[in-house]
Amino acid sequence: MRNLFVVLLLAACESTPPPIVLSGPAAKVTLTPSPLRLQIDDLSGKTLLASAAGHLVSSTVDRPSYLPQVTPGWDGYVANEDPWTYAHTKSVLARDAQHATLALVDGDRELTLDVATTDTGVTISTTQTAGDANEISIGFSMPTDEHFFGLGERFASVDHRGLALYAWAEEGGIGGGESAATGATDGYPMPNGPSMTYFPVPYHWSTSGYAMHANTTRRTVMHMGDEAPDAWRVSVNGTSLPLVVYTTDDPLVALDEFTAATGRPVVPSDWMWGPWRRIDRGAMVDGTDEYKLMRDRKIPITTIEDALHFLPHLSFLGETDQVAAWTASVHAAGYKVLAYNNPYVSQSDENAAQDAAFGNAHHYFEQSPDGTPASVYFISGKLQTVSTIDLTNPDAVYWFQTLLQRTLDFGYDGWMHDFGEYVKRDSHLHDGRLGDEVHNDFPRMSAKAAWELLDKKRPGDFAFHVRSGYTGSQAFTPMVWGGDAEATFDETQGLPSVLRGGVNLGMSGVPYWGSDMTGFKCLTDAPNDKEIFFRWVEFGAVSPVMREENACSNPVKTKTKWSLWNDDDTQTMYRAMASLHTRLAPYLRSLALVAHQKGTPIMIHPVLLFPHEPDAWAVQDSYFFGPSLYAAPVVRRGVTSRTVWLPPGQYLEWTDGSVHTGPGNVTVPAPLDRLPLFLVADRLVPMLDPAVQSLVASTDSTVTEQTVSDRLDVIGALSATGTATFTLADGTVLTATSGGAGDDSTTAAASVDALATCDSCSLVDMFGQAVRVRATSPLATTSSLLIHGLTLTAKGPSVRRIRWDIRLLP
Repeated sequence: MRNLFVVLLLAACESTPPPIVLSGPAAKVTLTPSPLRLQIDDLSGKTLLASAAGHLVSSTVDRPSYLPQVTPGWDGYVANEDPWTYAHTKSVLARDAQHATLALVDGDRELTLDVATTDTGVTISTTQTAGDANEISIGFSMPTDEHFFGLGERFASVDHRGLALYAWAEEGGIGGGESAATGATDGYPMPNGPSMTYFPVPYHWSTSGYAMHANTTRRTVMHMGDEAPDAWRVSVNGTSLPLVVYTTDDPLVALDEFTAATGRPVVPSDWMWGPWRRIDRGAMVDGTDEYKLMRDRKIPITTIEDALHFLPHLSFLGETDQVAAWTASVHAAGYKVLAYNNPYVSQSDENAAQDAAFGNAHHYFEQSPDGTPASVYFISGKLQTVSTIDLTNPDAVYWFQTLLQRTLDFGYDGWMHDFGEYVKRDSHLHDGRLGDEVHNDFPRMSAKAAWELLDKKRPGDFAFHVRSGYTGSQAFTPMVWGGDAEATFDETQGLPSVLRGGVNLGMSGVPYWGSDMTGFKCLTDAPNDKEIFFRWVEFGAVSPVMREENACSNPVKTKTKWSLWNDDDTQTMYRAMASLHTRLAPYLRSLALVAHQKGTPIMIHPVLLFPHEPDAWAVQDSYFFGPSLYAAPVVRRGVTSRTVWLPPGQYLEWTDGSVHTGPGNVTVPAPLDRLPLFLVADRLVPMLDPAVQSLVASTDSTVTEQTVSDRLDVIGALSATGTATFTLADGTVLTATSGGAGDDSTTAAASVDALATCDSCSLVDMFGQAVRVRATSPLATTSSLLIHGLTLTAKGPSVRRIRWDIRLLP
């Protein structure tokens, strides 16, 4: 009898394998085969992720339908899923100290589950090897205090807990109007709700202390508590789901690791940081060419867009001489100039007939199942039928680049690189994949083709901007613009939504972003008035790229919106905001280097710096603009004072010098012409001379950065014994330290030339609640000043005067 008990016990042990423990440099994994369960702990023993027993891997059969859409750019996908069923362990196929593979069964389906520790965390992958499932899911328990951030350019939410968000690049939605409450049923973009985005990235960071990337180009859905209050899961429209987990409670470290794996952000051209304006080529305002009037009225603009459509339909034909002459004229006035392209060729416009015939003959287009070029009907300059260039074909990529080269041949410095969301699910691509697998990745491939052409032809001297993208796009994209926003305070598609989109994209590894400033679409009944114009321009000034859109698009009637030229007050405000953004160029260039090295965004949501502050999780309309500034633009109608949650630390309000201490809410004045903006304690902001109108050289009297390159303004706020340091893109290190000896002389390191400038060195006054000290260094590569207890040093390769403006906080 005893022997029989031993046999049964051994049999039970064989059928129920013990937990498998995997150890790595960043995490420990406990994988329990039966009931199947996964737990990931950090090295301190804190549990980051854990599945409920038996509820880790599930699968189903989906027989989706596709609703007809007003525009083919909207995803009409409607799931029709069988009940999800859970897999259990059949056997352990392999294991060692850092890796394990299990064979799973789910009814008649067979799957594998592969788990491994890595230098940065854990990888988890499940794949169906036999069976009929076409959707797979991996799920986890969700603590009550877990919140989710990132997932690409999402317009409806910042903290995504409670939502289901799919990743499928599509056209922007339609706004619900200014009265629609965000988060309400009617407060989401129509027709498809909060998921709608041009730029999904299936990467998120969790307040539980990890980040996760669904490493697939197929359509995924993140269910973040919409199905159950204590569980979340990610599913894929496919038979394989690979996940990469970064086990760090520092979201900036996670972004560093994520962008190291998927592509570092590029370093844009130096001139990209000057304001952009879209104008109509040849447009006259008050009898003067608009580009000349901007110079006459001292409106600081570096880049002009004219939106001349080279692709898809060669709209320059018939005016080639005029176009080339125009680009030469605007260059002489100190502008860069951008045109328009997209990855399509028109099949209906006679201008593109030769291109279409060539592409058709060489099978350079995405192919329909019947073997003919796939096509779609939409507006690109005008209504037309276009075909998508098949960028999985290297020969088609080269051909695409020859088409893009035409833009450079006319003297343009780059272009709007539009669209990219139209690859059809059932299309056949050159590399053997179907459209459902290529669709999300196509915008990245499109940007890559443009980047590689421009980087070869004009290294360091070009720009283009995309609206669509996916994981990895940041490695080929100088700038993303937020798509076709509604020109109102619309919660779903207007100013509040684009701010959310910008900070979300930054939390997803894409740092260079700007909105369609003042809006593009004029579809709802809300006024496209002076108030929305002012507030959007203020927001644009503290966006990584300040870019104005001049359209007021409505397909059924002509509408107009407030313009820069409507009155003098508008020009005064615009001039001030454009000057602020222009002057911040040295600051932004340095931030771009950090973004390139570490994936750090420029618009930094406070959760990235204060991940353990619950109040930070709820912030939707303020952000750090780099490490030295905290921006709280007004994004709703009728606001004249702004309540702002400030993170821990001290802050000095930019306009009135009031001093505030966080964490907590403060209320500051916000009249129509005022941007609520704060200096962060113990930080510096390098700025150009206020006279600069453009960041590129000109042959006329325009004051450019080059004109006044011998001077640099440095503004900072210091606590009583604080030190602030900032490194410029050229390697110059700026340092300000308070608590020095307090005499009114320069140190020995300052030359006689410094003494000659010390009329300003002795000026000490009040700036709001702060003592203000201003001092000018000698013209030198290295300088040091000791003035009123401050030590101010600059060490670097460039010869310049440093004009210090330091505010000493009480």
